[in-house]
Amino acid sequence: MLPPMPPMPSPMYDSRINIKEWDTVQKLGDGVFVGNWFVFVNTTSMMAAQLSSQSAFDTGTFLLEPRVLFRGKGKLTLPGVEIEPTPLPACKLLSLTSDKSLYRCNRDTVRLLIAAPTQAKARKTLRLMLNGSNYAEYPLDLDAYGLCLWSMRDLPEGEYVAMLVDEDADECRFEVAEYRLVPLNAELVERQLSGQTLRYTLAITTFNQPYVGAVEIELQERGQRVGERVTLRCGRDGQCRGAAKLTGAGPYTLNVIAGERTATVALKGSEQQRRETVTISELGEARLLSLLPMPQSNECRGMYISRGSANTQPFIARRMVGQEIEITPRVNVDFLHVVVVNPVRGTSGEKVYQQVKAEQGIRIPVPPPYGVILLGAFINGEPWEGWCAVLRPQELQLQCEAPKEAKPGSRITITLKTAAKDRTIPVQLIVKDQRLIAASDPQTEFAAAIKNNMSEWQQLSRTGKVERKLTEIAPFGVRYRTRLTTASGPYPTGPFPVAAPTAMSMPAPTGAPTSMPVTSAPQQRFDGVPQGAYATAMPRTPGMLAPTASPTSVMQTAPTAELAKVRLSFPEVVHNSIVHVRGQEQVEVTLGDGMTTYTVEAFALSSETLDWQRIETSILATQPVYGELTVSPFVFPGDTVMGRLDMGAISGSAIVEVQHDGEPLPLFDEYGASIEPGMPIPSSTIVRFPVRPGTITSMVRDGRRGGVDVSERYVTAPGRLRHIVRRLHLLTPGQVVSRQDLGAKEMRLVPALDQPFKLFIEGAVSYPHGCIEQSSTKLLAMYVGYVSNLQNEAVANEYAVTLPVWYQRIKSMYLPHSGFCMYPPSEGGRREPDTHYAPLAVKHLINLPTSQAAQHAGVTQPSVLAMLDDLRAMANDAATYYNISYPPKQVNDCHDAYQVVIADTTSREQKAEAVAYVRTRFSQRDGKTFVQMTTQDALFPWLGYDVASRAETAYAAASLLLAKDSADVALALAATNYVTGQTNASGRLYSTVDTAAGLALMNALREVGIADDTSSGNSNVRVALNGQEMLLSEALTYQGEVESVTCLQGVVAVQVTSEIIEDWSTFKGQVAVEVRLEKDGEIQQHVTVGDALDLVIQVRHYEPGLIAHVCLPDALSRIVGGGQVKHFTLDFHEQNTLRVPLAVTGSAKGTTQHWAVIVRNMFKQEQIGNPGLLEVEIA
Repeated sequence: MLPPMPPMPSPMYDSRINIKEWDTVQKLGDGVFVGNWFVFVNTTSMMAAQLSSQSAFDTGTFLLEPRVLFRGKGKLTLPGVEIEPTPLPACKLLSLTSDKSLYRCNRDTVRLLIAAPTQAKARKTLRLMLNGSNYAEYPLDLDAYGLCLWSMRDLPEGEYVAMLVDEDADECRFEVAEYRLVPLNAELVERQLSGQTLRYTLAITTFNQPYVGAVEIELQERGQRVGERVTLRCGRDGQCRGAAKLTGAGPYTLNVIAGERTATVALKGSEQQRRETVTISELGEARLLSLLPMPQSNECRGMYISRGSANTQPFIARRMVGQEIEITPRVNVDFLHVVVVNPVRGTSGEKVYQQVKAEQGIRIPVPPPYGVILLGAFINGEPWEGWCAVLRPQELQLQCEAPKEAKPGSRITITLKTAAKDRTIPVQLIVKDQRLIAASDPQTEFAAAIKNNMSEWQQLSRTGKVERKLTEIAPFGVRYRTRLTTASGPYPTGPFPVAAPTAMSMPAPTGAPTSMPVTSAPQQRFDGVPQGAYATAMPRTPGMLAPTASPTSVMQTAPTAELAKVRLSFPEVVHNSIVHVRGQEQVEVTLGDGMTTYTVEAFALSSETLDWQRIETSILATQPVYGELTVSPFVFPGDTVMGRLDMGAISGSAIVEVQHDGEPLPLFDEYGASIEPGMPIPSSTIVRFPVRPGTITSMVRDGRRGGVDVSERYVTAPGRLRHIVRRLHLLTPGQVVSRQDLGAKEMRLVPALDQPFKLFIEGAVSYPHGCIEQSSTKLLAMYVGYVSNLQNEAVANEYAVTLPVWYQRIKSMYLPHSGFCMYPPSEGGRREPDTHYAPLAVKHLINLPTSQAAQHAGVTQPSVLAMLDDLRAMANDAATYYNISYPPKQVNDCHDAYQVVIADTTSREQKAEAVAYVRTRFSQRDGKTFVQMTTQDALFPWLGYDVASRAETAYAAASLLLAKDSADVALALAATNYVTGQTNASGRLYSTVDTAAGLALMNALREVGIADDTSSGNSNVRVALNGQEMLLSEALTYQGEVESVTCLQGVVAVQVTSEIIEDWSTFKGQVAVEVRLEKDGEIQQHVTVGDALDLVIQVRHYEPGLIAHVCLPDALSRIVGGGQVKHFTLDFHEQNTLRVPLAVTGSAKGTTQHWAVIVRNMFKQEQIGNPGLLEVEIA
């Protein structure tokens, strides 16, 4: 007897079976059985049913042998019944990954790889979320290989989630912050999952030497500490072994803490859905698949297959990885139907065998990258079906050759090779610091997609005897219909679809089976290639797919750079590009200045053969003499903080000197003993020195063999942040600016406002938050960017693709007849009208042109015009709710005046009155012209003084410019300088409220042709550059440093680049905020090195827009992505408490260190919660 089929949900219901002639079906009796993927037909019963049917059948087409029909292709038509095809679960290979999880603020480029080998040339939309809110969306196009390497720079601090819109690919998470790296590497040597327990082996090194001693291991789940720390001991080989319980959703990381030094290990595949096993075969014995290694498992393509319990099923599948699979029957088989499905291509192939003898193996080719094998058989007259999934191994034979060692800053050659010498294979090549981890990689993401697909097949498939009779299914839930007739006779059911030449018996194991044609779909080969591509007989080894032509290979390399005398450049990712390899390709890479181990990661993808492979190697960056500095980026003056210098020299000893702003510092060894200046010390000595704010420079000299290494770091006080800003300054005749007076790093003349305007728009578009007011400003900026670039189709299209996203976001906050809510309800926002910032959003939206005005401006895209109409309709409806008139009936502020000036429906007298009002609002103080605010102004309670004053000044200046009275130009430009003089490092103003006003001002400057050398009259603009008179056109070609600029005629635009210091100690606290450190829920006044702490930041009352900024001292670190994060920003997300896990990583016991936390409001610049300098005492 055959083993029974496992229990199934609702076994007597099948929605795909449509009974048309119930009487005919009843006559089938026990002749038709229905499985999950096959219908089993006894032809004797079939002939009896056919003879009784009123439908037209060709009795001559029936054979006396039983038949097994596949349900996964066309419709099956039997006497009295139709069976719709069951869709084959498809696998969509799509991945989104980053090259690391932690990026340095204002320095690193974030690079994301999108890989979709079956979607070449497809367009995707990348959505970026910052701290839970929409940040940006980018349209992108995959190349001919289904790849896109997307780069983003200057992202603000925060936690990001990247995702592909309307796609099933898992999201990609990363963070932008300020951090430091310490000389500790941790590598996952071995891991094995048994139940919920993950056993692991770590290899821990420092400067390529094994670390010996105790370490603490902390398990984190998505950035939050899980359970208690455990202490492990590393032996002489630097290895330690431990275990962790994985019970949550994941993903997980392991933080390794060795005193002040830390490292992070990513546990790829540790998400619950990925680590849980799926059964992929029960043929002879169970086979289980997971993305984490299991005991005695075999790896293929990042997946691990292990054996389960044995069973008595009539077929045995012996290997689940291979180019072909051998299926061996344990008993004689009367009839066997084999279907091979390629879930990635969405194709299938079929073979039929008769009279298969026991132990007569059948070899079946496996399509790349994997195949699902479906079996339907009659065994001793009983129907049986089963399935399994088989992985095809990688065939690219990717190799990556790189030097084992290299000098920091040197240029190295990496050689990539594949076995595909006749076609181009794209390979992503990443060279990065080994200490910084990435949460995933394309191979892991593809493995997850395959495993998810196998889970679908497992749910839809069964292995065992088929017991469901067609006659039993019909009365209990299939769509029942009695015999139907039409005007011309009975309802046609069509011929039975198994008419075929008689299938040959299988005389011997070596004989090739004949194929069985399938109606309503072209016959497919097992690997999904059309049948015509090969002979009828099934080959033992599948043929390779024919190569197709590939574009010319393009190799991207890092720019050439000479080795600096002082090591200043420490990029963690020194190379990330897609290299097109045709057999072999070489890539030149310039290493950073750091003394570290670089990981070389290569991922090759062939979209033609659906093959991929990922390999890793490493490069040790070292030199005969070195000194590697580790200092905290934040140290308060007077705190006892010791820096660390790891040094070495090939001769065995060296002379060490460390300076602070050029002055020598006292040096100590690891045990506190003083090091005499100028005397050689043994190599590998750990040198300590006091750290203060300023420039720290180390020099290590080999006293015997010569050679010197110089390294430099910059330290500042907590809450004193350096920024580089570029600001626009406009000069009218007689005005002069000098670099010295402004304290600027650089000045340069600009020919027009196009570039400053572009930078301002980009800054507005990239604002990192998205409430209703902020979203309306971003959409306004995108529209201005779109309409101002209509002549530049590529740029305009980028804005055109992004505009609908923010239009839909605004629409999601729209409440018909009730205004707008603060945040989208889908993001947790309350679905109730906001009365504070939504009215400002309405005014922004009303500033958008109507579709008619947009058409006059050159906009022709129907979707943009329709969007403008809908936005105007929503804005008008909301304006009614908020009692906002457009144009304003009464001018109460400069924003009202601006709307009166730009409105088409206002009279000349109304515009003149509005401009006259604006003139009365200006004040002058300390050489600045601006609109002064009072507590009585309506905007003051919601925006505060600074933002409200800038916004009103910008709208006032824009109103004067658009009124086009030459007498007002000097006043308007003076007010413009007040506004542009406060742009920040991101190129925008503090909030979206004043940024929207600044956008109106910049637009007005361009509209009236201010500082435009292409407009009439501007060709005679004259300046005195460094005291020398000349035309502006001559001054623009000047190559030297600009020290002073005097405007002699016309209007001159100067870009001023400055370094500014943001000093938190000058901020007055207006918001009550409490900051504390907790350990196991208890407040801590004293902490110990290695303690696991929680930073708790609490405000008394949450207000919209509150954000926390944190600067940690040497002793405290937030361990993320392999780095010790020292400066980061977090959003309160409508809560009044933030909780952040920290580790005590400082080594100065018995000392007190200072650190800083402030809470700011993104709308009100002066609304700050500042508890003052905080202290932590290290016991």
